[in-house]
Amino acid sequence: MIDRYLERIAFADDWGRQMRFIAGPRQAGKTTLAKFLLEKAGSSKLYYLWDSRVVRERYKENELFFTADIDWSSKDKYWVCFDEVHKYPKWKNVLKGVFDQVSDDCRIIVTGSAKLDILKRAGDSLAGRYFTFHLFPLILREVKSVAWQSSLVPDRSAADYLSMVFSREPGSGAGELEAMLEFGGFPEPFLSQNSRFHRKWQSEYIETVIREDIGLLTRIIDREYIFDLYSLLPEMVGSPISESSLASHIQVSPPTIKNYLRRLEDFYLTFSLRPYSRNIKRSLLRASKCYLYDWTKVVNRAARFENYVACELKANLSLWSDLTGEKYELFYIRNKEKKESDFLILRNKSPWLLVEVKLSDTSVERHHVDASIALGEIPVVQVCLERGVMVQQSKRCFRVSADRFFG
Repeated sequence: MIDRYLERIAFADDWGRQMRFIAGPRQAGKTTLAKFLLEKAGSSKLYYLWDSRVVRERYKENELFFTADIDWSSKDKYWVCFDEVHKYPKWKNVLKGVFDQVSDDCRIIVTGSAKLDILKRAGDSLAGRYFTFHLFPLILREVKSVAWQSSLVPDRSAADYLSMVFSREPGSGAGELEAMLEFGGFPEPFLSQNSRFHRKWQSEYIETVIREDIGLLTRIIDREYIFDLYSLLPEMVGSPISESSLASHIQVSPPTIKNYLRRLEDFYLTFSLRPYSRNIKRSLLRASKCYLYDWTKVVNRAARFENYVACELKANLSLWSDLTGEKYELFYIRNKEKKESDFLILRNKSPWLLVEVKLSDTSVERHHVDASIALGEIPVVQVCLERGVMVQQSKRCFRVSADRFFG
């Protein structure tokens, strides 16, 4: 099993008795991570898949059914995992009842995907009883088996963080990076590194998420339109999305496209980045860019690499936010003259670092420097796929290889 950094964060004692909700894309490793934690804690028997009728029937007979599987002679607190519980009717009431009765003696893990996030948008009967963490596809440091350490998380300025990146030993990482670009960051196809397995996995994955997950948890009937929409998105990665253009392709209304895009994001097939406009002259105000969690769907190499970088940044920012309690966000910059900086990281709503993506090493273009000045003279780093690059171009401009920056 590949060591996942989230284990060190989500299951720490810092979070007290609150339930740990582990959300994220299907097959990103949530169940594997939970079972690994249960095994370490001596609680292997306390994993319950709510797709199982046996589990559901046991719950109907006794809402604290799992306590019968616990050896109470030990004074240690036990970990209990409820997997796919969001598919059970009134599941929030189930968790509320269980938590209120056993939270002093047990720690509860809840794994799932969209429904765990969607509940925040409505009345939340579980308020104050849980913390949400996100497990995304693998990142390069996990693939390289770089041991988790808090120094991987920035605690000062972006310039200090870049100094730390530049001071790392070069090490390896190019082979692992190329494998990630070819097979993606989902554990099964990455570990198999078999093209036939990967293609079959991709096909089955989309069918499962759209037909089963979206079909079960939404009121969308014509799911074929979602297939059509998803098939168009790989060609649009890295460019602002036009909902009206997509609507004309699929022959549905723009509001319907907007709803479908939101559902693709809810169920972790895609995520969007909004343009950042504050202090940027003639900036775009509305058009978002769309990226796929499975970047291997993107054929164009430059666009695939940009999509990969977007996923790496998103996963790392999520880990940083979970660990520190600070808020890290990802945006992009593009003005009406079509001058663009691929990514902007905000730290507690303030611009922190600009990130540009290139396949090969070239000088940082002037408009990135202008944007960094307008945003408060924050650093700009250009990340390239080319190996062996580590250059400080000027006081606030850096160029670095992706295997160094993310490894």
